[in-house]
Amino acid sequence: MRDPQGGATPEIRLLEARELPSIRPLLLDLLVAEAGSEQPPSRTRAALDAALPQTSASFTGENHVFAALADGRVAGFCWCVIFDPGTGLEGELAELYVSPQWRRQGLGSRLVAAGVDLFRSRRVTFACVWTGSENEPAMAAYRAAGFRSTEQVVLTWYP
Repeated sequence: MRDPQGGATPEIRLLEARELPSIRPLLLDLLVAEAGSEQPPSRTRAALDAALPQTSASFTGENHVFAALADGRVAGFCWCVIFDPGTGLEGELAELYVSPQWRRQGLGSRLVAAGVDLFRSRRVTFACVWTGSENEPAMAAYRAAGFRSTEQVVLTWYP
């Protein structure tokens, strides 16, 4: 896999807390794409950017962000959350995003695999990911990593 501009193969690695702001542009791209699927879009890019808090290394639980880095630039990321609700460690692949120029090269699958490896190493007892069934590339990456569809109704509320 080569950089679309001819550079090196992206390296997948866990970001340090001080590096977390580097994913903000891609996280904002993801939020804009999600908002754009609403008709009409509920919020503009500027409104989403203003409401997006600064990325933090922790909350009640842990944030772990794997990034695909190509020539010092973030080409994609997988945001993993680990927490213990009192029944053992649980995990969630909270966000997965690959820049459009890097898609269809297996980068999403590599990022998801890094997240699943983290869950295994931490002995997570339950992990989940939420996505729309129409998001076929993401579904393929999640299934390749061992995630399976469940018979569950998910209701959402957005303020």
